Amino acid sequence: MEQTPDQSSSNTTNKYPVKSKEPSVSNKQLVAEDGTSMTPAVADTSTVPQRSSQSSKNTLSAKKSTKRKMQVSNGHYLDFDHLARLTNAISSLKKFTKVKMSDLAEETGLPFRQVRNRVSIARALGLLEKNILQLTSLGNLISIHDPFCESIATLEYLHYKAASNFENLIWYEIFNSLLIHENMMKYTGWMEYFQKSLSNQYTEKSLKDHLGKEVRFVLDAYTKQNFQKLLLLHQDEADNIFRRRYTKFVPLVLSAMIYNFCATRETHLSQVGKMAVTPGSPAVVFGLDATLFRQQIEGLHDRGWVRYETTHNLDQIRLKPDFSALEFLTAHFEEREPREDIKQSPGDII
Repeated sequence: MEQTPDQSSSNTTNKYPVKSKEPSVSNKQLVAEDGTSMTPAVADTSTVPQRSSQSSKNTLSAKKSTKRKMQVSNGHYLDFDHLARLTNAISSLKKFTKVKMSDLAEETGLPFRQVRNRVSIARALGLLEKNILQLTSLGNLISIHDPFCESIATLEYLHYKAASNFENLIWYEIFNSLLIHENMMKYTGWMEYFQKSLSNQYTEKSLKDHLGKEVRFVLDAYTKQNFQKLLLLHQDEADNIFRRRYTKFVPLVLSAMIYNFCATRETHLSQVGKMAVTPGSPAVVFGLDATLFRQQIEGLHDRGWVRYETTHNLDQIRLKPDFSALEFLTAHFEEREPREDIKQSPGDII
């Protein structure tokens, strides 16, 4: 049974125990980025299923080219000290030349293979650009203000980025599918879940060599590394793994998540109930139901950072056009109120 956290916020008092009524693991379907189910036969193809006809042509084109990656960690665990060395080196080297992997190995003192794997993990967290060794707006912000990713605010946003990224196959499916279908299950159950779901997309050898490493990578990140501070994943004395709903958000960071989520969908308006069940949304990756999510939205509305519209049977969030995800995060790190009427930039989707 999914459990409610001990760390509930001041505006969240209700507890909602959930009893799983989902079918057995063998009948599970992976979740598509648009929220639809995907049968195992198409769950890990190189393209994402098309969204509704209302989506823009640009969005459709981007989603069609999205490839999912099972091997994010390549057998390594999440080491934020190494990530800090990596981001610092990239920040220093970019002033002089186009950064290469060999440059990073020399600058950080890490073996080339470890550099390559740390780069993969940094990209999964949204700290590095996809095709070049350059910090994203998020990576630059964190490298300046919290390079070792120790603060709760940083970890909240990095969890959202990693768990909501459809390309991070195992990471995404754990928080958007597995933990929704199975509230409490041992590690062996997690493995069975993915082995059956991915059996038609990967060879038996590939699953044997790589799947366990990626599942262990995520579990270790949330039970032993910095993500443990969020108290999202737990193991009981019987080694059952379960998730606790997270409600004690840093308000500016939650605002950044919501603005980023809507920006990736090119909209300033979203139905609260729909967002609460849409894979990849802040509500889903932190385990909130619609009621708990509404309570969080009300708090942001009271601060003037979003408009929560409920009159005439409405139940929707309307974003303010002169705010952005990047501005909310910057405001948090600079310990100030977010500013409206800022100049928007391509880095606003972070």
